[in-house]
Order: sequence, then structure tokens, then C-alpha cells
Amino acid sequence: MKWTMEDYVRQTPSVCLENIKNYKLLIKPLLDIAQDKSISKIILVASGSSNNACYCAKPFLEKVLQMEVKIITPFVYTMYESEIKDDELLIFITQSGLSTNTIDAVKKANDLGYQTICLTANTNADIKEFADIVIDYGVGEELVGYVTKGVTTLILFLMLFAVAYTNDEVYLNDIKKAIKHNEDMIEKTLQFIEKHYKKFTSMQNCYVCACGSNVGTAMESALKIGETIHVPSFHYEIEEYIHGPNLQLAPSYSILFYDNQDQASERLYNIYKATREVSDSCYMISSNSEYTNDENILVIENDVCSEVKVLIYIVFPQLLSGVISKDTNSNLQHPLMKKFKQIVSSKTENFINYDED
Repeated sequence: MKWTMEDYVRQTPSVCLENIKNYKLLIKPLLDIAQDKSISKIILVASGSSNNACYCAKPFLEKVLQMEVKIITPFVYTMYESEIKDDELLIFITQSGLSTNTIDAVKKANDLGYQTICLTANTNADIKEFADIVIDYGVGEELVGYVTKGVTTLILFLMLFAVAYTNDEVYLNDIKKAIKHNEDMIEKTLQFIEKHYKKFTSMQNCYVCACGSNVGTAMESALKIGETIHVPSFHYEIEEYIHGPNLQLAPSYSILFYDNQDQASERLYNIYKATREVSDSCYMISSNSEYTNDENILVIENDVCSEVKVLIYIVFPQLLSGVISKDTNSNLQHPLMKKFKQIVSSKTENFINYDED
């Protein structure tokens, strides 16, 4: 049996609920390190979907921890921003444990004499040879390169760390409710894809727009759509979207919006309505029951705080990318990409690409 993105999306809620149940044990290795020092700032070093997951968790982390969370890519860390202060907690993240850029960043930190902590799904991967401390963040196995379960479990791990570090479980109920909404979100998303199947299977390009707590969701959406459906896909904060990128809009464009149902919701909805005047392939994900009569808005009613809604909304781009790329075979790469990978690679030689036959 060859596992698909949809298989892992469906696995995710049960894995996450188990992680929540055992969160004190899951978080303990990182918590012990954090509690040994006075922290005023957290620096997360990650790329690709792991980077996007960090941005998904960032609003929650900053709200709960009441401290700055900085997110940078491993390349930026290695080449330009390597210095950290004594009161900053530096964490490297690589789901596979085989990302060459993260390994290089860890090497750089080692050279500077910093403690190197890495979160990963595979504690036996190459990263263990370089990081001082390697922590399993609770993914389990995921044998599809276009990761989904790993993204959601990383968001959850970071949120649970914030809860554990502050010893404040007030948000734990919202986190549980968000994960329990995943089952409903999976079915609603599949129905939504079926309803708009002709449009989704004929996308030529895609803008993904959000603000606040769902900027990370937009980032991950753009990445997943681009790497699987193989159409140009870009993410924008909603106000930046209407300050230039919107000027090339045409009826052939596809546009996704994520509504936090917060103080920015009215502005986002008006921008969505304006975009609908240009393109019929314009969609929104929201928890606002007032939008149920709009067939282009997927409504998933919930009362969790805006910073936690990402745990629900992240299902949409994962399934959209998985279903459409599978049905259209769009994730097949151009044959010349083999030459590309002979020159530069993002993974170590131990990486196995399960997406290629």
C-alpha cells in the first residue's frame, strides 16, 4: 500500500489527541532545558513546511508566553544571523532530520559554542550526529514528502510547550476542541472540493490571503499548492494583497482567504467580496455562521480563540493539495529536475523519496 497525503491527514486527529493527553511527557525534554535558563526570546530555525508551521504557532506562542518569537530559515541563520544572546532559546527544526540546510545551521551554532537543540520526527536521522539534544515532537511515521501530519503535530507541539512553560492550561480546552473539529473539517473540505471540482482541477495560479493568526496557514497553502499541483502560488497579508498583487487579477485567477473571525474579519470579507467581482474562483474558509449561504465559503463553526483556529483550517490546504494533485497527476516533476538534483540537494544521501516510484 502506498500512503497518500489524505491518509496522513485522516491519521492526524487521533495522533494529536494522544499527544495532548500525554503532553507533559512529550514536552518535558524541551521544558527541562527552557526552565534551566531565564528566557526573554525564542528563535526557531526551520525551512519549508516546518517554517510555515512555526508561523502558524507564532501568534499563540507570543500571546501565551508574552515574549518575542523570531522565525528564520537555516540558510539565513548560517550566513547572516548566527549570534544569539544568553537569554534567547535557540531551537532548530527538521521533520526528516535529513535537511542539509538545518544540519549546516546546527554546525554553525556548534562552532559558536551554543547549545544545539533540534526538534524532529526521526531522532535516529543524520541530525543526531550534529545536535547536542534531539527531541521527538510526536509525529510518528510519515512516508510522504509533502508533509501534512508533521506540520499539524509541530504546530501542536509548540502550542503545548507554551502551555507547559507557563503552567497555564486555560487554552488547553481550545486546543482539544480544535483538534476534535478536524474530523468535521476533513469531511467538509472533501465536500467543498467536490462541489468546486472543475475549478480546482483547472487552477492556473493561486493567491492565498490571510492576516494575523492564519498568515502561517496561507504560507503553507501556497507552498503545498505550488509543490503538488504545480501552479504558481503566492501568499499575501490581506492589505498587502490589495496594494499591488491584486492589479493583475483576471477571471482565470484562483484566490483563497482565511478568516480568523477577529477584529480584521470585516476588512477581509470586503476584500473577498471585491475579489469575487473579478474571479468566480475565489473562496474563503471561516467559522462565521452568517456566511453559510455563500457556496464559495466553507464554514466550519467553532468557538476556539483565533490563535488556535489554525489547527482546524490547516486541514483545507492539505486535502486540497493532496486530492487535486493525486487526481490530476500534477505532482510529477519535469524530467530535467533529475539534473537539478544532481547539482544541488536539500537532503542528505540517506533521504528516501517515497513520492517517486
